[in-house]
Amino acid sequence: MVIDGLMASAAPEEIRAAVAAGTRVHILFHLSLLAEGGLAPAEAERVRAGEHGALRAAHTVICTSNWAADDVVDRYGPLPTVVVLPGTTPAPLAGGSSPPHLLMLASLTPRKNQLAVLRALASLTDLPWRTRLVGPDTMAPDYARRVRDFAATTFAPERVQVTGALTGSELEEIWAGTDLLLLVSRAETFGMVVTEALAHGIPAVVGAGTGAEEALALAGAALPGAAVEPDDPVALEAVLRHWLTTASRRASWQHAAVNARDRLPTWNQSANHMLRILAP
Repeated sequence: MVIDGLMASAAPEEIRAAVAAGTRVHILFHLSLLAEGGLAPAEAERVRAGEHGALRAAHTVICTSNWAADDVVDRYGPLPTVVVLPGTTPAPLAGGSSPPHLLMLASLTPRKNQLAVLRALASLTDLPWRTRLVGPDTMAPDYARRVRDFAATTFAPERVQVTGALTGSELEEIWAGTDLLLLVSRAETFGMVVTEALAHGIPAVVGAGTGAEEALALAGAALPGAAVEPDDPVALEAVLRHWLTTASRRASWQHAAVNARDRLPTWNQSANHMLRILAP
């Protein structure tokens, strides 16, 4: 049996009972809820106990990156972890835009760190660029409201747009005009949006020390972007200013992103890896 980590963590007793009855339980664990932050102490302890109990009972803890496996072991001690990287769907090459279009594609939450990125961009209004923040705004409504308020009071409406969640052809249209993905999260298990960007030939700037950095490194030695400390807007500003003002930097990152497309894992590869793990 394969069960998602969120469900398993809410039912550690049931997981233990299933294992005791002879069921092989594999937990697909993405990221601890504790990484989201904002939990009251009692709630955090309840989450910790649920995650710990379920993970300890499982036959296998399937993680979506090496970073995620290291993170869960750091939190709960030695566990039977294995890593299965998410696959990537092939996508058409993006054509980019003029002025350059920067995309933040993530839910509006403190972990995704959009406010820090906007603060860095506020120091770059002397340069031509525009950005869209695309993603649901219901998970952390207070934070989402702060993001919207900061964008509205700091930038011209044509410069920064907060769109909410988009899917299908609307999202693909945005990908087609994007030049750079920004995912400077405080924690990220892998960052499937990073490999999605690379599939479109789009480079990315990601949070250092997160799984998104691991995703970016799939491109090989020529990194299609950069990793910056999530809470260092000065460093992020410097990276973005250099990219915006240096044609050779933009070209080298884009070239590396295009070359990365053939190195990305496919969903067939990921599924076959999972099947090998589940085989008795």
